[in-house]
Amino acid sequence: MIALRRTRWMAGSSLALCLIAVLLAISGAAFAKSSEVPVWEAGSHVRESLFDARSDLAFGDRAAAAASVRKAKRTYDRSLRRRIGDANRGADRAAQKALAAARAAVAAGNVDAAAAAQGAAWAAMLRGASSAAAQSAGDGDAALANEWLLLRDFRTATRYTRPSTNATDAISQLERNKITPAAARLAVEKDLLDTYQARLRELVADVDTAQEKKFSAKSVEAAAQADGYWQILRPRFRNELGVERLKSADATFAAYIAAVRSRDVRATKRAKAKIDQAFDGFVAAPFTAKEEARRAQQLFRFLELVPFEYEQGVEDGRVTADFEIQEGVGFRNGAEQAFADLKGKLARRDPERTAKVAVALEQLRVILRNTQQGGEIAPEKEVAQITSNAIAELKAEAPSAWSAKTDESEFDLINLTLDRMDAAINQGQWEAAEQARLETYAFLEFGPELKLKAFDPNLSLQLEGLIWYGAQGQKGLAALIANRADRQQVRPTRLALDKALTQAQATLGEDQSAVTAVVNGAILVFREGLEAVLILAAITASMLGAMAKRKRAVLWGAALGLVLSIVTWGVAQLALGQLGQYGEKLEAVIGIIAIFVLLYVMNWFFHKVYWTEHIRKFHDRRRKLVGDTEGEEEEETEARVGFWSGQAVGFALLGLSSVYREGFETVLFLQSLQLATDTWTVVMGALLGLALTLVVAVITFKLQRKLPYKRMLIVTGVMLAVVLFVLVGNTVRSLQGIGWMPVTPLDWEPPLWVGTWLGIFPSWQSLGLQVFSVTLVVGSYFLAEELRVKGPERRAARADAARETASPSG
Repeated sequence: MIALRRTRWMAGSSLALCLIAVLLAISGAAFAKSSEVPVWEAGSHVRESLFDARSDLAFGDRAAAAASVRKAKRTYDRSLRRRIGDANRGADRAAQKALAAARAAVAAGNVDAAAAAQGAAWAAMLRGASSAAAQSAGDGDAALANEWLLLRDFRTATRYTRPSTNATDAISQLERNKITPAAARLAVEKDLLDTYQARLRELVADVDTAQEKKFSAKSVEAAAQADGYWQILRPRFRNELGVERLKSADATFAAYIAAVRSRDVRATKRAKAKIDQAFDGFVAAPFTAKEEARRAQQLFRFLELVPFEYEQGVEDGRVTADFEIQEGVGFRNGAEQAFADLKGKLARRDPERTAKVAVALEQLRVILRNTQQGGEIAPEKEVAQITSNAIAELKAEAPSAWSAKTDESEFDLINLTLDRMDAAINQGQWEAAEQARLETYAFLEFGPELKLKAFDPNLSLQLEGLIWYGAQGQKGLAALIANRADRQQVRPTRLALDKALTQAQATLGEDQSAVTAVVNGAILVFREGLEAVLILAAITASMLGAMAKRKRAVLWGAALGLVLSIVTWGVAQLALGQLGQYGEKLEAVIGIIAIFVLLYVMNWFFHKVYWTEHIRKFHDRRRKLVGDTEGEEEEETEARVGFWSGQAVGFALLGLSSVYREGFETVLFLQSLQLATDTWTVVMGALLGLALTLVVAVITFKLQRKLPYKRMLIVTGVMLAVVLFVLVGNTVRSLQGIGWMPVTPLDWEPPLWVGTWLGIFPSWQSLGLQVFSVTLVVGSYFLAEELRVKGPERRAARADAARETASPSG
């Protein structure tokens, strides 16, 4: 019995001990997890501790340096070693080797060796983080992938190149189930490979700079970090170029590191040339066709801007604007980076042309360097010729798709041009800032905005407002530049614009349903058609009886405008995407023609139609009193007006310009929409919009016929005045958009819809010309009324009074 109790007691005690052990293990794991430092923070701590060790060693404090190395080792072992080792054992071994090298460098008092260990350790941790981020994305774990992506490097950001965030964007889409884990992993890998190849090139350049300045520690750190980035690129290099090329590249890097550590500048330069040769044509993250086109567009644009900036900064063999020369240097460097990304494919297509482009870029580099340093200044024509030849060689050998603009390349150009505007504002170059703003508007107006109107019209209005006179509670860039606002005043608007542009890019980048495209496309076509119907209805409302021939002239002109719009659509199909670059200039010219024709028609309307009712009784009474048949002869002459008389041609031209102006803008929109969807979707939206327009037109013309003649004349006159007001406002806006008219903003921010529907924009030029045009018409009306109605009536009244006075005496 006692034995049984003892056995039960022991069993119970064992069970209790097991439970306690399990609880302790669980709580320990939970504690460990809760106290685990994020990988990005741990990586930063390791790097900072190694830098402290290097600094302490430089000041001769070996004890402090040793303590910093131990701190770095402790942080790595506790927070990173296991996690990096699970993702990439090679990276873990490299990190531990670097930490051991740091300890040895401190013991030997070797600052250069400590700096090299710091660079190698950092690169090893980034190597492990890149593997872990890709694996987490492939597993569909967006949260873990995001955590690892915080431990990474970026391209050096400039005004001409922006750090890639494709990996972060891909993880965000993965989190929202917009893409598959496999697609997210591919995007992460490509982004990081592209970044580390670019950073490797930058680090090799940093070595040259550090050696020139005798900064040996900095040079060995950059070289060691570059070697670590090479380890990230090696698998891809082997897959692309084979084992033999890999062995040669490994040997080249080893020689390079040895030369840098030995401070042998000549050997370093020879090894660097071999590295450049080894990497010639190698792209770690191959571009898709879309990405190649986007990069090519950047290359073309950068090259085009080099001679433009050079011409702005040089005159008669002397530098007149250092700022412009700096911009030219930046654009040339941006072109060189874009060319390096595309060089491999270009060389495979045509090595001779590719070599000529490389020579041209080097010639531009030398010219700009000499200009900056006070050397020989090349003529502007020489720079323009070199650039023109390079672009011609590129376009001759590049795939045709590279010349077609894409949404991404358009947004790149918009952001790039806005950065140029910011730089000009900082330098007080207000004309350059305004020019950059107008370029931004041009890129937006006949690029992304045409498609954005179909998918998010409100966002399109916000973008226009921020670039012009204001939106979302922020002042517009046009007003800010006109008022010479400084950078701090411009910054809130720029931030709001950046946010709206990002939203626009995401909107156009997401798959849009065909129904959405059809509906929004129909709305825009309907809006443009409505403007044409309003003009035609106002013009033809009073053309009855003998004046019906003029009505036919207007309608024939409108029909011709519709035919020309269809022909323009056909031309746009033959050169899809090319019409937009001329669009705003043509639209402005058509608008000017429409304004003059409309002024002519309004003059005819008020002088030939409106006063007819006022003076009819006067003519009748005069004919009865004096037997005058002049009025009847005038009516007969009016009835015999030929169809091709001067007036009829004028009315036909008005009908044509009224319809074609709206049709041209609609064609531009539909052309851009087709690039985002397909032809059938575009046709469906256009047909639906036209059907709605026809319904409104029929209703409008029927209502006109039911109105009393005098009331109809009043309504028609008001409609014509409104049409003129809107047309003048929109045309002035177009002229300002292409730089043919200055902009003097008013301190007033009207609702965005006012500009869209009524053509009201807060600038002195726009509102001033609108008021002037309406005043001209109204003043003409009162002057004509005085000359043709009130004056003759007074003279007739005096004649009647005189006859009545003379009658009794007769």
